Amino acid sequence: MAIYFFQLDAHGTPCNLGRTLRAFGQQIKLIDVHNASTLPLDLDEVHGIIVCGGGASLTASSGTVESFVRGAAKAEIPMLAIGSGARLVARALGGEISPCSERGVVNAKLNAVGREEPLFAGQPWTCEQAVWNDECVTKLPEGAKAFGSTPSAKFAAWGLGPWIVAIDWHPEWDAKEIAECAHSKEIAECAHSQGAISAATVSSIERLGRLFAERVSIILMPVDRMSSGRVRD
Repeated sequence: MAIYFFQLDAHGTPCNLGRTLRAFGQQIKLIDVHNASTLPLDLDEVHGIIVCGGGASLTASSGTVESFVRGAAKAEIPMLAIGSGARLVARALGGEISPCSERGVVNAKLNAVGREEPLFAGQPWTCEQAVWNDECVTKLPEGAKAFGSTPSAKFAAWGLGPWIVAIDWHPEWDAKEIAECAHSKEIAECAHSQGAISAATVSSIERLGRLFAERVSIILMPVDRMSSGRVRD
């Protein structure tokens, strides 16, 4: 079994998150949502799902992935949604999204509920995180709880039951991704030229990203779950 990593665009690669999960013994299968041949036919070998994207906007073409998300949610398969993936999963499960623009490094704040969420253990209540958002979740799926916000997004982090967690910021980005996005023309314009990102900030984002990935592997998608119900030697 493997974690199926749905890559919505070029900035939705596993990077820091993938390296940490693999270090914990996780198997990761990359899914290119624009290549139908890579899409799983069923959920039989799916240990967990990560839906991840950077600047991708959601269009009608995301319907196939949204259908898969609904099936996985019904089957109670652990799911992590990042960046545009958070909006896709929200919409797939009945939430609503609206245009907004937030790009660069911003302050992400956990609310009282998010501070008690085990996946965020060890994360500061307020910290700098990298975002690249053209849309924001404006209404959560029924039963979902807000975990945190950014200056432009009220629901920048949220969860639904014990199986689904979504965040707007990018714990998977490493120094290379952060530098590329920070220096892109689009982000510079939308962030009003917030200036160079310090090495200390990049290091903090990478460190907190590794910590978050460790919690994902231990709590949301534990390796032992892959062999649950299987005969051992």
